[in-house]
Amino acid sequence: MVLFDSFLRPAVAGARSVAATSRQMLYRADPFQIDIQIEPKPGGDYLIVTGQVLNLSSPEIVGKDVPVTLSNLRGHVVHAVSNQFGEFNGEVKNTGDLQMTFANPEGEAIVISLRDALGRLSGNVN
Repeated sequence: MVLFDSFLRPAVAGARSVAATSRQMLYRADPFQIDIQIEPKPGGDYLIVTGQVLNLSSPEIVGKDVPVTLSNLRGHVVHAVSNQFGEFNGEVKNTGDLQMTFANPEGEAIVISLRDALGRLSGNVN
């Protein structure tokens, strides 16, 4: 379930806007809460994905050692594992789409798929 997506937040009426350079999202997929930031890599055609996994069933324990797979749905896959603070990061070739897969403690897949991951912010989509 999406708790927050910066792309779904309307601009404040009458305020000057500065072009956003990243997308922020917060997801809830029991037992995890997943905080994600996606931004274009400067000077390249890659997405930088940074996030943190929190295990809500054990608040005293962060989502340590959670396998994370990033895919651009066109054959480029990156595997990462969350660190002792539940943090993970990776770079995946920007095709416009992004899929993130996490394994819950029972080994079941939690899949977050984003079509047009950076929307209007994405410059080099191949």
